[in-house]
Amino acid sequence: MPAGRGDACEPCYWTRTCRKRITIGQAGISAKALSEAFGEFGEWLIRTTGPHKAALKINHFLSFFLELDQAWSRIPSYTELLHHFGAEGLRRVRLPMRWLHEEKGVEPDHQAKRISSEKRRIQACLSSMPSASLSEGVLQTYWQQLEARIEAGRTSHTSARFALSAAAALLLNTDREGQRLPNQGDVDSYLSAVPGQAASVTGFTNFLNRQHATTLTPRVDEKRARKRRKEKLARTMMQMAKSADQGEEWKERWVVTAMEYFHDKKVSKKALRQQTIEHSGDGVRVSMKGVSYWLPIA
Repeated sequence: MPAGRGDACEPCYWTRTCRKRITIGQAGISAKALSEAFGEFGEWLIRTTGPHKAALKINHFLSFFLELDQAWSRIPSYTELLHHFGAEGLRRVRLPMRWLHEEKGVEPDHQAKRISSEKRRIQACLSSMPSASLSEGVLQTYWQQLEARIEAGRTSHTSARFALSAAAALLLNTDREGQRLPNQGDVDSYLSAVPGQAASVTGFTNFLNRQHATTLTPRVDEKRARKRRKEKLARTMMQMAKSADQGEEWKERWVVTAMEYFHDKKVSKKALRQQTIEHSGDGVRVSMKGVSYWLPIA
């Protein structure tokens, strides 16, 4: 027997310790059904994670059951749990949620979970504006319009969050203090840095044109955007060339980056794995759709 364990082997010691902690925890739960549920969860935790881990974790999860006791005095539905804890809160109690699903039939609602996550991100976006600033008021009003579109079934929470994030980024890029609305130069400057946001920011510029009599047009200088993209790819390749670990994952990333840099061909890693790649001199030759592309290897 391990030193200090008396007549108990290691698993028995931790099983006894966990059950003692379960009993102490049960005494603090007022609803009988939840007290029993906590005991059932503890036994499940011993079987699932082993007695040592269960003994170390059980008190951490007691607060979850105490919250259920205070809020409902029963095991609530998934919708009630999601509304009370939020998607992020439920992620912190994965094991109790797994137990509720496997043993108590509490079925997760994945769509509701996604919407809850999007709502949290939207609130974080709204909170990114300087308090009581012009930008904060404008972004809140824009969100109200987006929210009305969601309720009317004309857009999703995800699309609304993308639009709101682009609007917030443009406002902060214009004036960190939030006291000035974007002009055309601000829009051009923003899109020169992130040309891929042109579609996302269009709804916001249209909103500003209607509500604040601006005449903004989201436009991308394609030549300048290509130049900036080329510079970014070059920096990436220079950093990769210095890497000591140049295994298979590195080679895939190198070929994807080099295809765009040297040949203006965007290809995903997944698509790349379906192509023929052969070593050729100091580089590789990639065959795509009947065309052969040579790339140097760092």
